[in-house]
Amino acid sequence: MEQKYFKTSELYLASIISILLGIEPSFEVEKGRTIFIFPTSNDLYQAISVYNAGIEVNAYEFAEKIKRLRAEMIMRRAEKRN
Repeated sequence: MEQKYFKTSELYLASIISILLGIEPSFEVEKGRTIFIFPTSNDLYQAISVYNAGIEVNAYEFAEKIKRLRAEMIMRRAEKRN
């Protein structure tokens, strides 16, 4: 069975998914935008659901994840342009 993937360009959603599932996304650059890619699973959909419901997370951990993924996002876009 072929693995399916969830793609999003939303930095905050990608950060929460990464924190809740303990996994790092893969990346693609499409039309100048960095896309975060996660393998689909029931846990992934649960993480998206609790994000949309307004889950409370550690602010420091969330901020650190956002900064790291943003830096990765910018680096990937720059690599694609060169």
